[in-house]
Amino acid sequence: MKILLMLPSLFLLSGCVDLGDVGIHPEEETYYVNQGKNQVIDCLHYAASKANLSLEYDDTLPENIDKYNLMNTENTTVAWVEISNFNGRQTSVEFYYAPHAPDIHRSVTTIAERCT
Repeated sequence: MKILLMLPSLFLLSGCVDLGDVGIHPEEETYYVNQGKNQVIDCLHYAASKANLSLEYDDTLPENIDKYNLMNTENTTVAWVEISNFNGRQTSVEFYYAPHAPDIHRSVTTIAERCT
């Protein structure tokens, strides 16, 4: 009975998050860059624009991780990007994108290779 009472609020809450094209079980690619975090962010902005995508700031997560959305020309999120300091000398860049999306995989690889 309690479950039936909770269902309406669960349905309302489930509509509050826009996953874009990423989905709930994304692929993950991690890259380590031998540059400072701000330099990496600048490079990712430039590399995304060269791939006809844009990198938009979303939020700061715990442990000082900056979360960005990689957006296509239709303003749809095609990947999530998490950027953080790693090991004091490197920056970690994690891309999360839809599985079975070869065009996004190619774009992520191209963007990452420009900045590593």
